[in-house]
Amino acid sequence: MGIRTEYFAAPTDEVAATALHTLGGPSEPDQHTDLPRFDAVEVPSVDPFVMLGGLAGVLSGRPYGEVTAHPRHGTLVCSGGDEGPWIVTVSQILVDDLASAGPTRLAEAARKWSDTATPTAPPRNLAAALLPLAALAARAADQGHALYCWTSLTD
Repeated sequence: MGIRTEYFAAPTDEVAATALHTLGGPSEPDQHTDLPRFDAVEVPSVDPFVMLGGLAGVLSGRPYGEVTAHPRHGTLVCSGGDEGPWIVTVSQILVDDLASAGPTRLAEAARKWSDTATPTAPPRNLAAALLPLAALAARAADQGHALYCWTSLTD
């Protein structure tokens, strides 16, 4: 069993919570418009707690314990039960850091992140995850939205 993670933008916690009832996650198309319900990216194996905490520490230069103590780091917005899905928050500090980071800074962050990532991951894999996540953060920042993570167990 594994986990599936989709990061998505929403204007409020209440709107983000509506993704809980969307079969297939926040990027699932609306049945009436055939467009995704949320601006979302799937970021395999990057959980919103440990992995994202490591990334936040690398990008901000702050200790892991400090960034994970932020009140919006992985705070539960809503839950579908013991087996999910779950929706949690992403700290605005990380969103801002991602949104303002250019490709060079993201590549450097991926190298540093790979040294501290738990579980370990090659820099190339982390860089591939960072690019769409940073683009999503930039779009969210432009719209005044927050980022969230929709997580579900997989078979």
